[in-house]
Amino acid sequence: MKVVLPFAIAMIALTGCSAIADNGTSELKWYKTKEETINHGIKEEKMKKEDIIGEVSENGETFVIYKKQFEEGLGVGVSSISEQEGKFAWYDPDQDVLVKNDKVKKYSSEISWGTTTQSGKDFTIYTGLSDDQSPIVKTRTSEVSPAIDKKSGIYFYIEPAK
Repeated sequence: MKVVLPFAIAMIALTGCSAIADNGTSELKWYKTKEETINHGIKEEKMKKEDIIGEVSENGETFVIYKKQFEEGLGVGVSSISEQEGKFAWYDPDQDVLVKNDKVKKYSSEISWGTTTQSGKDFTIYTGLSDDQSPIVKTRTSEVSPAIDKKSGIYFYIEPAK
């Protein structure tokens, strides 16, 4: 409990601060190619190219899934690539999530949340950590086999919200 309470308080504080900082005044940076956009995202997220563990195209949107190392453990971030008039932008509306807490032995790593892309489409993201190389994820409508990064054990699945 001592670890969970400070973590919850920190997440609320971070979410509140980012909501204040991003009140619609921040502008997206548009690039000519998807590759330039991903390179910008790598710098923006302070990661390396090898931290990207997947790219998902769903319902006309492109998502980039990446791992991040936090003080508490292993995390996952999901950003989308917006496309308008032949240009691309990195869009990251959500906080990264912790899928492995090194300080808590029984840490549930099955996480799902709703997100909205820059174009206004709603999706549900499912992620977590698995030792099984073929995990099954229960979504609201079915059971699916998510993509998995075999090296880290992070799995992910994205579906349009209905």
